[in-house]
Amino acid sequence: MDIGTAANIAEIAGGIAILVSLIYVGFQVKQSNKIASASALQSVLEGYANRSLNYYLEHPEIMDVLACGHHAYDDLSFENQTIFNAWTNSEIFQLQNVQQFYGHRLISRVEYDTWLAFVSAQMKTPGGNQCWNRQKVSYSPTIVNAVDSYLADNPSALSIMELYPDAYGEAAYDRAKEKLVR
Repeated sequence: MDIGTAANIAEIAGGIAILVSLIYVGFQVKQSNKIASASALQSVLEGYANRSLNYYLEHPEIMDVLACGHHAYDDLSFENQTIFNAWTNSEIFQLQNVQQFYGHRLISRVEYDTWLAFVSAQMKTPGGNQCWNRQKVSYSPTIVNAVDSYLADNPSALSIMELYPDAYGEAAYDRAKEKLVR
């Protein structure tokens, strides 16, 4: 074998090595993206659990405020309206985080749609809708459009009161009303 043939073989082998390296790097990037996606979804769920579910356990009286607020916002005291408003804000800002993750392809459309439906279900109640319409001027247009579009496109979607009747339904409202109404 002459030197020219050996050089050609070496060049082909080098090209194959580069191709194999690029395929390997592509695989590593794909794996890294999957890990980032799983981490993002985990942070969304943990953030919600830490902020919401643990708060319910530490402050069970918040459920009464939410039950009354969703049914009859105007029946709440100023203090409890403030709590309901803050709660609504935290739900919207959680949705904004989810929307950011979705925009960066860190979570799937299914996860995004689930959060959008959950938050919109809260804005569909009489009190939630009253609060939403007053406060939405302070949210990003992207969030406002997402929630408003969901509510308009899904008129038969259930409200939070229908999804969780034990926590927000009529009986929960009646119990809470006895404790909270001015």
